Amino acid sequence: MTGLGTFPARDMRSDRATLSDTVAEEIGGRILRGELASGERLPTEQALCDLLGVSRSVVRDAVRTLAARGFVQVRQGVGTVVTAPDDSVYTQALIALLMRSDLTVGDVLEARSAAETQIAAIAAERGSESDWIALDAELNGLTEVVEAADWQAAYDRHLEFHLGILRAVHLPALELMLLPMQHFILVSSLPPRAGDASAWEVESHVPVLEGLRAGDPEAARDAMKRHFEYMRTRKYGRFRATPFREVAQLETLAGVSARRAASRR
Repeated sequence: MTGLGTFPARDMRSDRATLSDTVAEEIGGRILRGELASGERLPTEQALCDLLGVSRSVVRDAVRTLAARGFVQVRQGVGTVVTAPDDSVYTQALIALLMRSDLTVGDVLEARSAAETQIAAIAAERGSESDWIALDAELNGLTEVVEAADWQAAYDRHLEFHLGILRAVHLPALELMLLPMQHFILVSSLPPRAGDASAWEVESHVPVLEGLRAGDPEAARDAMKRHFEYMRTRKYGRFRATPFREVAQLETLAGVSARRAASRR
């Protein structure tokens, strides 16, 4: 079997859990090293049993572990296929941790502010005119959909503006590590009041883009800091105090869906 071959001898205890973990680690390791490519199909369950010298139950447990980690996907009528790199499992775990904590939307906004003010400063130094053209288009689009009272489109445009700043950093490793932030931006970017165009604070984004386009890290940082300061005003008090776990209720009130926006990414 391409990429799989034979497994080295292991000093394994005979309990099923240990065997399945060892099998999962071995296959997972080969996926991470590129020995099993995205889209490649694993051998059949029986072939894996014969190749590895383990029972069907061990193979099934190992495949379930790999699927939970996002390494493989079991497709009806196709088999077990190696998945493309995806941050969804990592992101879902982070979201779950936040949901199960006592943190509020305000706590998440504070974390976003700390991160995004620094990202804006780096982007100002490393971004290109094409990045600013793209951000300008998103900002103009945000203005148009807010004026049209298309709140879901406003939500989508707002997300793209902030993600565009992250992309403008042009540090692939940093972008890869911080991309899960898009989900925090999604769930903490809801307006505090439904049907209110002013709640989108479109104008507060303008100085951010101006600082970026000028290549001025301090101006970009300060503008982003001011952008988040409006969320500390009195009208955002109730919104900030909302437990993060109740964000789904906020989506309903605002008439937008973070899940719909995330599915487009």
